[in-house]
Amino acid sequence: MTGNIAVFVTDQRQKNLAEYLPGKKVLLDWHNTQKKGAVEELVENCGYFIFPTPVSKLNRYPKLEDMLKYELIKEKHEDKTVIGGAFTDKWIEYLQQHKISYFDLMKDENVVQKNAHITAEATVAEILKYSAYSIYGQKIIVCGYGRCGKSVADLLAAMGAKVTILARSAKARQMARGNGHEAVDFSYGPEEVYGARTIVNTVPAQVIREPMIQEMHKDTVIIDIASRPGGVDLVAAERQEIKVVAALGLPGIYTTKSSAKVFADAVISQMQLQQCKGGGKTWIYQIVI
Repeated sequence: MTGNIAVFVTDQRQKNLAEYLPGKKVLLDWHNTQKKGAVEELVENCGYFIFPTPVSKLNRYPKLEDMLKYELIKEKHEDKTVIGGAFTDKWIEYLQQHKISYFDLMKDENVVQKNAHITAEATVAEILKYSAYSIYGQKIIVCGYGRCGKSVADLLAAMGAKVTILARSAKARQMARGNGHEAVDFSYGPEEVYGARTIVNTVPAQVIREPMIQEMHKDTVIIDIASRPGGVDLVAAERQEIKVVAALGLPGIYTTKSSAKVFADAVISQMQLQQCKGGGKTWIYQIVI
């Protein structure tokens, strides 16, 4: 398997990821080179393809997606590996159908855990950017207590916030209490948000509904870090004039080198597992899209 790598760059984290990979770097602009067929020619000589995180970012570039799907199966596709974060169902179906190996970075436990810590730091930055209140001494609601919810809650508590977790699972609430937080079911949401000025949502389903929103103070800020469609009734929030910040892809915005290093380490480990043999110098093609 050739060790040459095509990295499709959509943000600074993805660019930094390419910089952390060992090999000779070549920078290309998809929009300026596609007519010349340069990208297609490079793709033929690559064994690894690093898609953006989330992979759904490729949806914005249908011509590029079509080219990739064609080139991936054109020849020797059994020697190619696609790497990315949070693959869409359509991409998984396509890769499995053509028996192309793939690795989802967001299924790697080590990546997910480190990414949660980075996301928590970035969430704090978003709170400080949009809220008029100090974190210290403030009651802050965190919706959900998965990896990101736990990391966000723990960091906020360490900064002096009074954290209350809203979670559906009794087990999650028990765990949150064991970690020193208040924790209640979402049915108590309207009562809990009344005294809060910052709400952080980590649940990718609508959990912040009108009954909760009606009890919020006018200067409450909701930081929604969940993947689309998010967890907030946006119509109700607009009606009540509550500010909602859709804070998606935070690791790709903040601490981009640290988050890129996490991804790069996982990519290198995956290549080592596959016993990649480059047969000489490895080329890293950074394709800006």
